[in-house]
Amino acid sequence: MGRVNDVLQGYTTLASSLLERWGALASKAASRVDAGEYDVAGASEDATAGVKLATEGGMLWAAEAVEAACALGGFEAGPERVTSQPFHAPAGASLKLFGPLVKGPSLEATMPVSVLSIHPPQLGPRETEFTLRAEATGLHGATYVGKVEATTDAGTTPVTVWITVP
Repeated sequence: MGRVNDVLQGYTTLASSLLERWGALASKAASRVDAGEYDVAGASEDATAGVKLATEGGMLWAAEAVEAACALGGFEAGPERVTSQPFHAPAGASLKLFGPLVKGPSLEATMPVSVLSIHPPQLGPRETEFTLRAEATGLHGATYVGKVEATTDAGTTPVTVWITVP
């Protein structure tokens, strides 16, 4: 019954959102009519906004229908998990992320530490290779870059790392 409730909630949320937007458009037009300020330009503007809202609403209803069919049919997308290429650090190092990873030269998006993990987080005495794994659901497709601190008895070495979200 959980899937049916989720589908009904999705339709209810969409309907409420569209009703609010149609209501706002109607209120705007009504207030201009009441004030005696409604003219051809205002009518044209409202008609254009109505067509745009109707088109967007139709697309949203279609998307909701596809989501509902997938949910009810058991075809929901699972979480998107990605793994990086292997990186190297000193043997036996303890590995820790140094802040979030960032996307692009303008640093406009980040991949939070909370969605990342290092495998293994502690290298064995003869191990030098590790990878990053990310729960990337909802993140923009890009390559995210950052640092991992590799700590041994000899000190801490920064290792530049990256992971790509398709």
